[in-house]
Amino acid sequence: MNSFIFLLLLWSLIECLKKKVPVYQEFIKGVKEGLHLIVLIFPTLMLLTLWVNMFQNCGLIDILGIVFQGLCQLLHVPIDILLMCVMRPISSQGALVILKSIYDTFGVDHIYSILGSIIQTGSDTTLYVVSLYFEAIKKKRVMSVLLLGLLLDLIACLLAFLFYKMFIL
Repeated sequence: MNSFIFLLLLWSLIECLKKKVPVYQEFIKGVKEGLHLIVLIFPTLMLLTLWVNMFQNCGLIDILGIVFQGLCQLLHVPIDILLMCVMRPISSQGALVILKSIYDTFGVDHIYSILGSIIQTGSDTTLYVVSLYFEAIKKKRVMSVLLLGLLLDLIACLLAFLFYKMFIL
């Protein structure tokens, strides 16, 4: 892999030399543009990070576990699966922690682990994507996109449960 990266860099350098591109100046220009983007999105990223940490540590996940216990028994899945569905649009890392807990409890080849993996890969961190990307392009009206993203996350979870019921149970 390191050889491939070296060859890619060498090829890029040769192409730049052939086209007489000032490599150093273009690199500095790109870094300045990247720093400008970081300055634009940093407050939003900090706010989102604070919000996710507060959500994970306030105890709401435990309350949701108690509320959805009956639904989990009806679906024949552990509570961690439903908690993943709730956590995934908010925090990818939080959902991965729950998925790892499922892996540790049941093993990676268990049907619950497969269901959790489908949920993890079929949905997205909607709040992160909407807040960060829309801040980068300075769009203020994001509610319709946020609702659509959350709806698609819900559909992804429902389809995962549907396929679980159809093909695994």
